[in-house]
Order: sequence, then C-alpha cells, then structure tokens
Amino acid sequence: MKRRLFPVLLALVLLLSLTSSVFAQSYSFQLEKEVVNVYWNSDGSMSLDYVFTFKNDSGAHAIDFVDVGLPNSSYRTSSIYADVDGNTVNISSDYQGNGGSGVAVDMGGYAIPAGGRGNVHIYIGYIDRVLHPDDDDENYASAVFGNTWFGSEYVSGSTDLSVTMHLPPGVLASEPRYHLRENWVGAQEPEIKINNDGRVSYTWRSPNANGHTQYIFGASFPKSYVPASAIA
Repeated sequence: MKRRLFPVLLALVLLLSLTSSVFAQSYSFQLEKEVVNVYWNSDGSMSLDYVFTFKNDSGAHAIDFVDVGLPNSSYRTSSIYADVDGNTVNISSDYQGNGGSGVAVDMGGYAIPAGGRGNVHIYIGYIDRVLHPDDDDENYASAVFGNTWFGSEYVSGSTDLSVTMHLPPGVLASEPRYHLRENWVGAQEPEIKINNDGRVSYTWRSPNANGHTQYIFGASFPKSYVPASAIA
C-alpha cells in the first residue's frame, strides 16, 4: 500500500475515528507452566534460570516482549542468555515492569501470535548482593527469592509453578533451613534432595499457583560457605 502525507489535522481526525484496529489489541494470555531454578553460588552470587510456557489468547496482541524482574541491578548483562523454543533471542534493557530492576526478552521473529503457545527460557548467570544476615542465627546467611510476575489484567488461569533452590556447594543436608511466606498455595514443606553435583536443593511445586502473584521462598545456611563480603 502506498503511503501519503496528510495534513496533521486530518490524520488526527482519522485516528480518533478508528473503532476497531490493531490499536484495540491488548496482551491477554495464560501462563500454563513456570519452572524456576535458583542457584546460590560459592562466591555468594545468585544464578537464575526461568522457563515460561505461555498460551496466548485468541485475538490478543502477540507476546513480543517478556519482562523478567530481578532482585536488584547488580547483575552482569554478559551472563544473560534467552531463547524461545530453543531459538536464541536478544535481551533488552528496556524493562517495563512495575518498578524495581529487570530485563526484557525481545522475542523478535519468535513472538507468540494470538492463539499460539511457546516456551520462553532466560538464564541470568550472575546477580550480586543477594545474601543477608540471618535474623535468628548470627552464624547463618539468609537467601530469599521472589519469582517475577505479570499484571492480573494480562494473565489469567492457573499456573503449574515449580521453584527449586540449589544451596551452595558443600552445605550438608543437616545444616540448612527453609522459609516460606503465607501466600504459597502448595505444600509448605519442600521436596529435599541431594543433586548429582552434591548440592542440597529445596523444591516447591503447585499446579494451583497463578502468574500474577509473587511467591517468596527462602533458605538459611552457615555463612562459612560464602565469603563474608557477599553478605550485605
């Protein structure tokens, strides 16, 4: 279609007269599944791995960006990787989340169309200043994580949510403690495992979570397993 230059007033009249167009589209989707792995590393940093399974609603705006909130701004951009169904995509600093710090997955040519479904994966390899003194034991460090979430005006339905916290290498199974906020909709006690790499892990899972709520998970472990300087 050929484009023409219209007087500004005429263009404005035409814009205001539109009753149905792409401008009427808005984001509307289901977050069917979310899998989060949180790694507390021996240097005191955190690594995050998210996999989101989105089902876009019929007639909705394409899912072209996915905002992912982060604990703070002390992350290394060079450590971030993202893909959509295995296809590498870019990371944007144009985070549009509701305050705080974060990054955006730029879906590019792999945007999820109306009625479509896709898996969005993002890995953040290094986030600093994430450990704090434990209020109940001066010999312990406290590690708290809250998952990213989306506006309730955009996301609907239930989410099968799984969050696994991997404690620093060397922590013994008898040493750590877990903590959980009251709004969690699954079992209070996590599944406790010793991974193949010898690390203790806590896993909480619920098929009755949702994508518009932040759930808070925590663990404490002896601070001797991380540098003292890493505990803010």
